[in-house]
Amino acid sequence: MYKLYKTYPLLIAMKILLPYRILSYILLPVAVLIGILTAFMLMVAFANPTLLLVVFLFASVVIYVIASFIFLQKGIDQKQPCKHALKDWIKVNAIVSIIFCVMFLAQSIFLLGNSKLLNEALQQMITQQQSMMVLPEATYFKMLKGVLYFFLIFCSLLLAHIVLSFRILKTYGKMFMPK
Repeated sequence: MYKLYKTYPLLIAMKILLPYRILSYILLPVAVLIGILTAFMLMVAFANPTLLLVVFLFASVVIYVIASFIFLQKGIDQKQPCKHALKDWIKVNAIVSIIFCVMFLAQSIFLLGNSKLLNEALQQMITQQQSMMVLPEATYFKMLKGVLYFFLIFCSLLLAHIVLSFRILKTYGKMFMPK
């Protein structure tokens, strides 16, 4: 009985390792695309400092996904000890990523549930950027809805990954070298 109790966390970790691995491989290409977007947004943010918060949130998501993927590859798959700083990077950026997910999930659900408000926001954007609009208005509406659905799915997957990540970090805490 005592042996089973001692190996119980490892049994749980093995059951959640497959979904964690699958989510990691799904999130990694999206994180690369968000990283490229973040680099462009950083250049724009120098001209408009209000965008720096958004750049910070996007960068934290990218750092979290990459750091957790490094831990998965190096610490769990190759069974090599990882630096304690990697664990800190994962935890801190996971917390910021939770804030990112909550913000984008709330915004996506609210706007997708209220199509009148979404249409008004699109109309306001079109009137402000009239010279740059080359596609029909319906196309922009579909694109905006597509982006909202994308962030709804992405943030849901990211939240699930973060929850699994905290459980795995707790179970595989011995994989990190002491400070």
